[in-house]
Amino acid sequence: MSTLPLLPWFSTYSLPQQGQARAFAFPYSGAGSTAYFQWAKHCQGSTVDFIGVQPPGRENRLREKPVADLSVLLATLLPAITPLLDKPFVFFGHSMGALIAFELCRALRKQGLPLPNHLFVSGFRAPDMPNPNKELHRLSDQGIIDNLRQYGGTPEAVLNNKELMAMFLPVLRADFAVHETYRYPPEAPLPNPITALSGSSDSISRPDYMFNWQRQTTSTFEQIQYEGDHFFLHKHRNTIIQRLQQAIE
Repeated sequence: MSTLPLLPWFSTYSLPQQGQARAFAFPYSGAGSTAYFQWAKHCQGSTVDFIGVQPPGRENRLREKPVADLSVLLATLLPAITPLLDKPFVFFGHSMGALIAFELCRALRKQGLPLPNHLFVSGFRAPDMPNPNKELHRLSDQGIIDNLRQYGGTPEAVLNNKELMAMFLPVLRADFAVHETYRYPPEAPLPNPITALSGSSDSISRPDYMFNWQRQTTSTFEQIQYEGDHFFLHKHRNTIIQRLQQAIE
């Protein structure tokens, strides 16, 4: 088992790290690395080590202030991930995580650092497309809760638990601000392949919002549509993991 400088930004879920490659998973708004725990267990024993990205303000980083600005987030994430780029790797990000993974790729390129073999962007519109959705980070707490109820993905028991939501809402508000205040800076397309994943009935990031991701690569592009809403990734976890593994192999 290798010893890696993981904390606090990364989680290996206390699983052995003996693979020949790495898959980094970037969470969606409000979530932490635990969202990908079952993904990591599925990869156990394979040639790919699964690493969950852990932004500040959640889970083991609960005492830290959540970051509401993407450039600030990248400024601390970039040096943290650099020592882990010594093996072939892929990035997978869902919703907010897709945007972070994409802009991290561009930051790595600027620094002359290794790029992922493949970038998987899931449930997030093409980055040069203006946000078509209501901005949530400016809403009242109740306004955010009401919209979460419409989006699905958050259990009703959590939405109705005042103590839980008191901890959860500052993270959500910051995460929403990360992608709602994002303004696309034009740059040359990336050289690595991109696969865009979407849910057929996703009202937040509709499948047609994903098509222009192809502008962001000079390599191959594929768009894949799965049955489901914005959180289709959980239902289709095993199939998506296979794609991540194949992209490295």
